[in-house]
Parts: sequence; structure tokens; C-alpha cells
Amino acid sequence: MEEIKMDKLMCFLKKNLNSILFFVSINAIYFMVVYLNNVDLKVFLQGFEICLIVFLIYLVIKYLDFQKELSKDEKIEDLEIQIENIRNQYISWQKDIQEYFSMWVHQIKTPITCLEILTDDNKEMKMQLKSIDNYTNMAINYLKLNLHEKDMDISVVDVDNLLNILVKKYSLLFINSHISLDFRKHDIKCITDSKWLSVLLEQILSNAIKYSENSQIIIDSFKKDNSVVILIEDKGIGIPEEDINRIFDKGYSGFNGRLKQKSSGLGLYLAKSIADKLDIRLKVDSVVGQGSKFYIIVNN
Repeated sequence: MEEIKMDKLMCFLKKNLNSILFFVSINAIYFMVVYLNNVDLKVFLQGFEICLIVFLIYLVIKYLDFQKELSKDEKIEDLEIQIENIRNQYISWQKDIQEYFSMWVHQIKTPITCLEILTDDNKEMKMQLKSIDNYTNMAINYLKLNLHEKDMDISVVDVDNLLNILVKKYSLLFINSHISLDFRKHDIKCITDSKWLSVLLEQILSNAIKYSENSQIIIDSFKKDNSVVILIEDKGIGIPEEDINRIFDKGYSGFNGRLKQKSSGLGLYLAKSIADKLDIRLKVDSVVGQGSKFYIIVNN
């Protein structure tokens, strides 16, 4: 305790060293003037005593202010440590939750795969299982995106090949939903993360299929300026004007989602989150009753 007090006192003296040196210098000059003019030394001592008392009062006031400031700094430092501890606890808790659900989602995929094999002849059951599998994949990708947000692998991506894999994956849904597909290939390549672009496109394609029964979907790609544009156009029910600016909001399903009662409101939110991380722009044009156009603009 005594050491802490001494440390504080030394810190105070160092902080006010200029004032102390100034006081000593002034009194040294005062003494020289008195001495050179043969003035009685008692006059100097009286003046010095008055100056010393005033200076000591000044130092006491400064020390009290220093103590208050030090106490305030210590409280701020304690609060900063507490905030940092709470932040670390929150990060740890968030990581535990994400890892738990990630493990749970991966485990649930095994029985889904088994059920798909067992219900091979039941088309309706197979479609429902496909939907469950898609939601499971969406959950996995959502968790991965938040848990490993810096895990990006940028490379040259064959757009036609990427789209072709998705079309094959959703071929059963195209058939059972009576959707005709116009897939236009142009041998175009872009520079981005192949895995996450695939997830982004899958969310938009899945959304198009969901709201385009008994109609048509067009998949196209083209170059524009320094960008590659991927177009997923459906001839479905379209998006109401009041919903168009909110379709990428988390959990927002809009009028169509409430009408169909099978929208989580996470698919397009996931697509937008991936787009933001990959510096991809998303543009939507839609007319109710005529369909929607989703433009995925990859900046090369």
C-alpha cells in the first residue's frame, strides 16, 4: 500500500516537475538580486517563506485534482476490463451456439439421406424431403458464413459449369412443379469464390422455383463493362411493389411467403449476406403476375 502511495506521489511530482523547476528558478533569481544589492537576507527569507507557502497550497490543490483524475482513470480502466470480459464471454457463447447447431444440422442430414433412398418411388415424399434438405443446407451455410466469415477462396469460376450443377440438383423440382427451363450457356468466366457464389445462386434459383409452378425459368449470363451478370428470370407470380425493397431483410417473407406458407425469409437474406462479402451486387425487377428478374452482378 505504501509503495502504491509513493508511486502516485512520484508520478505527481514528475507531472508537475516544470512548475517545481520554475519556482526554484524564480527564487534563485530573487536571491541573486537580493545578494548583489546587499539587501538584508531577512527580507529574502520573508519573501521566500510567503512564496513557498503559496506554492505549497498550489501543489496541494493540484495533488487533490490529480487524485480525482487518477481515481476516474482507474474506474474507466476497470470498466474497460469488464466490457472486454463481457465481450469475450459473448464471443465464446456465440461460437458455442453456432458450433452446436452446426453439428446438429450435419447430424440430421444422415436420416434425411436414408429417407430419400427409402422413398425413391414416392415423388411427393421425395419432394418434401428435398425441401427439408434444402432448408438444412441453408442453415449450414448460414452458420458457416457467420462462423468463418473470412474463409473465402477467390479463383476463376466457370459460370456455365456452376449453373449446370445447380440445374441438375433441382431437376426433380423442375419436373414436379411443371416448370420449363431455358438455360442459355455462353462460356463465361468470372473471378470470385466458387462455393459461396454457388450457394448464393442456389438461394435465388430455389426461390424462383418456389413461386413459379406451371411456368418458365430462364437462366442467362452475359458480360457488361467490367462485370459478369448472371440472370435468373422466372415467369411466376411476381413480387408486390411494397415488398420489393425488403425481400433481402432477415426473416422477411412478404405477401408471397405468407400466401404460400413455406417461406422462412432466410434464403434471400443469406444470398444478400454472401453478396456483401463477395462484393457482388444484386438487382431485382419484378411485376406482379408476370414474374421476377434477379441480376447477380459479379465485378471482375
